Amino acid sequence: MKVCISESTYNSFKEIFDERLNDHEIFLLDRQGKLSPKPESLEVVFISYEIMFKMLKDEDYRENFLDSIKGVKFIQASWAGVESEAAQDLIKRCDFFSHGGGVHAITISTYVFAQILRRVKDIDAHIILQKNKEWTQMTSVGELTDLVMGIAGYGGIGQEVARLAKAFRMEVLATKRTPASSENLDRLYKPSDLNKMLKRCDFVVNCLPVNPETLKIFSKEQFQIMKPSAMFINVGRGQTVNEEDLHGALKSGDIDCAALDVTDPEPLNESSPLWGLANCFITPHDSAWGPKATIRAVDLFLQNFQRYEKGEKLHNLV
Repeated sequence: MKVCISESTYNSFKEIFDERLNDHEIFLLDRQGKLSPKPESLEVVFISYEIMFKMLKDEDYRENFLDSIKGVKFIQASWAGVESEAAQDLIKRCDFFSHGGGVHAITISTYVFAQILRRVKDIDAHIILQKNKEWTQMTSVGELTDLVMGIAGYGGIGQEVARLAKAFRMEVLATKRTPASSENLDRLYKPSDLNKMLKRCDFVVNCLPVNPETLKIFSKEQFQIMKPSAMFINVGRGQTVNEEDLHGALKSGDIDCAALDVTDPEPLNESSPLWGLANCFITPHDSAWGPKATIRAVDLFLQNFQRYEKGEKLHNLV
C-alpha cells in the first residue's frame, strides 16, 4: 500500500513509521508539497497540521499537494473541524476521510481549567499585588467543589473537560445529540434543552462545532438565562457565538466573565469591543498546542491505518 507522509513528520517519528508501516511503501512530501519519486497513485495520506497550514497560506504548495494525492482512497487529518472550504475539498477527493477529533482534548481542557482557576483564585489580582510588593491576603478567593460545570458538546474535548471537573469535585452537566453515559457525567441534556442546562451552571464550556444548528447558538437569550456569576468559555468555534450579544452580556453583568480561544472572525478585528473588556480573556486560538499533541495525531493515524487495512470502521469517520 502506498502511504504519503510529510518529510518533517516522518523524520520526527521515523522509528515508529518504519516499524508500523514496514510492509508498505512510504512516500515523503517535501517542503514544496511535491512527492519524489511520485507514484502513479496513492492510497493513504496522513495530513499533519504542517501540511494544512501550508495549504492555507501557499497556493503553489496547495496545487502541488493536491496534484500529488490524486486518486487517494483514505485521508487522515490531524484536526477536528471539517467545516472549512479546504477540509470539504479534501473530503470530496477521497473515499474515506477521518478527522482528528480528540487529539487535542488534553491540551484544550488544560486551557479551560487554566482560565477557570485564573478566575476562581483571582490570579490577576495577585499578580498586581506582587507587582506592587503588597502582602495582602485575599480571603474572597474560591474553590470548585460542588460548583456546576456545563459542557455544550460532549465529544472528545467535552469528555476530557468533564474528567478534570470531576477531579475538582464539580457537578458535571452536558449536551449531546446521541445518548452517552460516563462516571464523569451527572446529567446529559438534549441539544434542544441547552437553556435548561445553562440555568444551573457556574461555568459553561462551549465545545460545539459550527453547522446550521449551532450557528450563533449562544446569543442574548442564552446569556440572560445564565447566572450573573457564571463564566463562559469558548473552545468550540467562534461562529457559534453572537459576539455582539456576548459583549452586551459582559458589559451589563448578565454573566461575570468570559474566556475566548476562538472568535469570529479570526484574527479578531482590532475594532472589536471585546478587546477592551477587563472581564473578557482572549487568546489567539492556540489552546490546542502541546508537545504531545503531534504524537497523539500520529497514534490516531496508525490506529486508523490498521483499521483501514482490515476493512474495519474508522475512528472519526466523516
